Amino acid sequence: MSSSSTKNDFDENIASIDLIPSDPNATFYFLPNGIGRDRRTIFTNAIQQFHLQLLTSPENVRFIIVDEQFDAPKVYSILKLDPSENDERPKPIIIQTKWLSDSLKERHLLPLTKDYIIRAPLIRKKAMPSFSQEPIIEEKKRFQNKSKRRLSDDQPQGGSATQVKQRRYSSDEDDDIMEDYNDTVKNPYKHGELPKGNWMCSMSSQTAKKNTEINKDIIEKLQAMADLYDKWRAYSYQKAITTIRRCTKRIDSYEEIIKLPGIGESLAKKIWEIIDTGSLEKLEDFQSSEYMTVINLFGNVWGCGPNIAKNWYDQGFRTLDDLRTKAKLSHNQEVGLKYYDEFLERIPRDEVTEIEAVVKEHALALVPGLIVQTCGSYRRGKVTCGDVDILITHTDGISHQGLLIPLVDSLRKSGFLTDDLVLSDKYEEDSGSHVKYFGVCLLPGENRKHRRLDIIVVPHSEYACALLYFTGSALFNRSMRNLAHQYNMYLSQHRLNTGVIRKNNSKINMGTPLYTPTEESIFKYLNLPYRSPEERDH
Repeated sequence: MSSSSTKNDFDENIASIDLIPSDPNATFYFLPNGIGRDRRTIFTNAIQQFHLQLLTSPENVRFIIVDEQFDAPKVYSILKLDPSENDERPKPIIIQTKWLSDSLKERHLLPLTKDYIIRAPLIRKKAMPSFSQEPIIEEKKRFQNKSKRRLSDDQPQGGSATQVKQRRYSSDEDDDIMEDYNDTVKNPYKHGELPKGNWMCSMSSQTAKKNTEINKDIIEKLQAMADLYDKWRAYSYQKAITTIRRCTKRIDSYEEIIKLPGIGESLAKKIWEIIDTGSLEKLEDFQSSEYMTVINLFGNVWGCGPNIAKNWYDQGFRTLDDLRTKAKLSHNQEVGLKYYDEFLERIPRDEVTEIEAVVKEHALALVPGLIVQTCGSYRRGKVTCGDVDILITHTDGISHQGLLIPLVDSLRKSGFLTDDLVLSDKYEEDSGSHVKYFGVCLLPGENRKHRRLDIIVVPHSEYACALLYFTGSALFNRSMRNLAHQYNMYLSQHRLNTGVIRKNNSKINMGTPLYTPTEESIFKYLNLPYRSPEERDH
């Protein structure tokens, strides 16, 4: 880096910039070139932790974060930006990654001083946006506290499990991979344009449900097949059901079926059999098969998957009493058997609302200001639910930490929680910091039933992605993830990453997390119209 050129580019009137993360002009782009995978993980997590607004393209951003080895001309060359004086647009301020490193050490976001700036070009006064000279008083108070907050204890550091996992990729390949990063990070589709395909997430489920009666007999038998299969093989049936629901007229020929998106030849033949004969031989065989009957009976035990169910069958077990008296059961399976019939009963919506109110009361008694949101089919507007999924966070980014165990203790002491299934206070593989409790609850009063309850506590920086994920439906989420893949992105319950590089369906570069303050922002990144939860019930 040329020190002389750097000095000449400074605006000597700028001593430092005290950033307010909410300022719409304070936008960032992170250039990963020359930065090893472990350091990149630390920096991208810091960007999220400090709530910096990260954009997918370097064009029109105010700040670009780069490795210290680069000077300004090299950065402009890599990003194909125009450094000439003829371009009247404000030039981005180029910042060393040392700014993030020092902020991590100090545990709050430091002001941007000249020590961290590689290039701060003189900008015409009329074009220079203000970051902190005259902020709205209330906004400044709100975000000053945020920018000085302590980093959470779960912030991945140099030796985290996340980074150990990521070291399985060869860092020697990193420089070669990142040469093409600039071309990969850009969304290949225009605003509002979707890749070719039948994207379920772009359509409202409410529109499809209006047409359900037209091909009701087909849908019912396909649903019965889906219920008999495990979740992986059931997916093709569920996808076909969603496609058929969108048909606005009766399907009455094989040719019509085979033209429907997402339906292959094998499934098309089954659908035609239903239309032609009014029945489905394979479904009848399954329903009359002892093996399938027993496998599905066992499969409804909480804590039992297809392999365990098959293993029990192979041991000669045929009834739930066989399991109670002869099988070697885990704690979770014992609980699943104990409440077998109650867990199978759907939960009325009003009862879910009561359960949410109990959890919310105990949570707010521990930490005021928490956001407590019931997700799943409840949020999608269903009249009944299979279980209750409650998501908890706090807007300050730190008050959610350490909440789960005291909350569970409080609910247990009150008698609301009757049985524990899973308490996970370990961090997710995907470098996230979700903590989860799975258990059984019982509302006070006569004739109440035991219900399955999941409580998930997440940092606010991951709340939007978690809310989207835990709201569902599973088919809608899968469509969103597949669409993100088309954009060289990666969507999970933790974050939406851009610039993801894949090789043979494996992610060899996780890219950079995007700023996702709301569900709407995720839809916008994916060129989708926003769909309310009620429209996601595919």
